[in-house]
Amino acid sequence: MAGCLTGRRSTSRQVSTPPLLPRHSVEAAHPQLRRCRRAQEAGTGEDEEEGEEEGEDDDDDDISFASRLAASDLNAAYFRRWDDPAVHQSMMQDRVLTAAWREALAAAPPGALEGRTVLDVGCGLGLLSMLAAKAGAARVVAVDGSEGAVDAARRIIKANGLSDKITVVHGVLEELDELPGMSPSGFDVVMSNWMGPALLGGGMMATLAHAIKKWLRPGGVVLPDRVSLWAAGLEDRDALQEAKESWSRVAGLDMSAALSQVIKHPRRDVITRKAQLLTAPQRLAVWDLTELRPEHVLVMRRSGGRDRNEEEEEEEGEEEEQEEAVYASCPFRFTSLRDERLFGLVLFWEALWTWGGALEGEGKSPVRFTTHPLASSTHYQQIMIDMPRTVRVAADDEVSGELVLKPGSTDPRDVEMQLRVEHGGAQQPITASYRVAHLAV
Repeated sequence: MAGCLTGRRSTSRQVSTPPLLPRHSVEAAHPQLRRCRRAQEAGTGEDEEEGEEEGEDDDDDDISFASRLAASDLNAAYFRRWDDPAVHQSMMQDRVLTAAWREALAAAPPGALEGRTVLDVGCGLGLLSMLAAKAGAARVVAVDGSEGAVDAARRIIKANGLSDKITVVHGVLEELDELPGMSPSGFDVVMSNWMGPALLGGGMMATLAHAIKKWLRPGGVVLPDRVSLWAAGLEDRDALQEAKESWSRVAGLDMSAALSQVIKHPRRDVITRKAQLLTAPQRLAVWDLTELRPEHVLVMRRSGGRDRNEEEEEEEGEEEEQEEAVYASCPFRFTSLRDERLFGLVLFWEALWTWGGALEGEGKSPVRFTTHPLASSTHYQQIMIDMPRTVRVAADDEVSGELVLKPGSTDPRDVEMQLRVEHGGAQQPITASYRVAHLAV
């Protein structure tokens, strides 16, 4: 489950995890899923109505965000994009990412991987499945919704002589009722390279949660098993100056009016100067994936910024506040490192492979992969979000606010962000909304 963290540079405190999300609120927040749901309900027949009258179980209230995402009319287009092997190339050639996975699999405690069964969620071209098989897994079941990727994966696995250990299944995981090679208790390991732009882009956390609940045996391991989202204050004048020059004159025409729209869109980029980090990084949210379940992926947030507590009761006569479905609402408090202008935030994330805490229990450090701006460059890069206006800050000034992340209202695989920044030098809080497209990686 996710928790949000906030604090000064030297300290941090954990904010309680918001309560779980009721089904009707998910549909209210996502029109695409609501339309799909109506279409499904329109097809219900007489037999189903009779079944309900006879007391048959109705799992409607338990349908997860992942299931609705899988049923979305945008889903087929999403998987078709991955039919082209070239789309996988940047990830396949990410040496830092591949090295982390190889190190994580090699670090498996005795008996954790050797001779075990593994489910690879969103296997793509089968790279991780092959690494797991070579690291000692007895059986790997690799699942992907892209027909082209599955076809290529089968050929690649055969060419590497691993067809006897790896079975590739084409299908949307949320729609599959059974998988080959799985013991009655489930898979020993569920692994997935599900992370996307700004960590949550692509909506694959929901698919992973479904896989964990349905296919992982009790006491099984999730790889990676811990992820966190981070942010730091950003000095971004070089990029904005470059944008101004790019849009100032085009074919002899002044196109600079487009710049205000350009700033509204987050960009995938890298920090080129250490001085661009205007504050120390702060961890905004952390997810323990071993405990992740479909009902934990989205939580409710009050429109006023307070998370709903199910034990609270509305005072008599009090008007009910509007609520929205979000991944996380994360307060932050940064301290400026020097006199400068704050342009916005830089977002990055990290993943840990702890093997269910076993590595730490043995006194070993977890395997770590990070997209930190000052770490080795990866294909994920960082996500830069610029504010509508800059804020002048002095050394040791505090800048506080909140970053809310939620699935896209048009395409749930995108990530929409709502930013609020407060500083003593600004008369009013700075607010802005952004959308990170899931196609960014």
